Amino acid sequence: MTHEPDDTIGTLLRLAGERDVPPPAVMKRARVAAEAAWRAGLRAVPATVAPRGRRVSAWAVAAGVLAAVIVGAWYGAARAPVRVARIAAVSDLALLRGPADTVPVPGADVLSGTTLETTTGRVALSFGALSLRVDRHARLRFDAADRVTLLDGSVYVDSGGINALAALRIVTPAGAVRHLGTQFQVSVDGALTRVRVREGRVAVDGATTREVAAGEQLEVRGADAVLTRGQPSSGETWEWISQTAPAFDIENRLLPEFLAWIAHEHGWQLRYADAASQARIQQVRLHGSLEGLDAAGMIERIALITGTPIVLRDGALNVGGATQ
Repeated sequence: MTHEPDDTIGTLLRLAGERDVPPPAVMKRARVAAEAAWRAGLRAVPATVAPRGRRVSAWAVAAGVLAAVIVGAWYGAARAPVRVARIAAVSDLALLRGPADTVPVPGADVLSGTTLETTTGRVALSFGALSLRVDRHARLRFDAADRVTLLDGSVYVDSGGINALAALRIVTPAGAVRHLGTQFQVSVDGALTRVRVREGRVAVDGATTREVAAGEQLEVRGADAVLTRGQPSSGETWEWISQTAPAFDIENRLLPEFLAWIAHEHGWQLRYADAASQARIQQVRLHGSLEGLDAAGMIERIALITGTPIVLRDGALNVGGATQ
């Protein structure tokens, strides 16, 4: 029975079992190497060997090179994890699953190929200037420095602003969610993917690309997609995010820095009673600690130590007096 060269290679690959398909570039390099080995094999086989034997022997060499190149260039590279993120804060129980399971601690590196599982805890991570936070009862796989896969639960992304350079795609059943300079949440619950945008815009690259703007929510289940407008940027659905935020050290920091930070974390508008009030606090420096306080406690303490009226009303942080 006559076997063509392609049949020989296919047989070897089938015997090796199923694997992930390498990228096209790796396959191209493998085929070039295999062809070179085949030609070298033809030249190396003695002239007394029958043509058919020469062809099969040369292709056996080529097939071996092909398998070696694929395994070495693809699977070997895939097993070399790289740092993709860093743990910024942890509350309660969570686990990083990988070659060796570890408990995430602030300052620790997160490597590609690992999966974060949270139970009663939440985790904040930094991808350079980009902040990603993981809610309780979630599973998130770190594929690369610019790509994660949300398997279950909710995450929040603060890209650092419209001009931020950090790119991060969150792969979901609905497609890859990418930021366009924004703050947003992504949730996966079985086949349902939900995207809520607090600020800016995101794009969801599925069967088609859909954009979601501030104040909108997109729910996708299979081919069905529902866009809802007029969503709040603060309140119950967003509060878990601020509970995962790294601590803000107020020692020797300016009061406007604290006000901007807490308003940003909670999605509040920052309003000053008048220009005089805004000018008066520009050089006010803070001292002490806010450790152990919730948002209301922080505002109360800052108002007390600076003598500045600060009132939260209807999603707006009013400074210098209650503004309308």
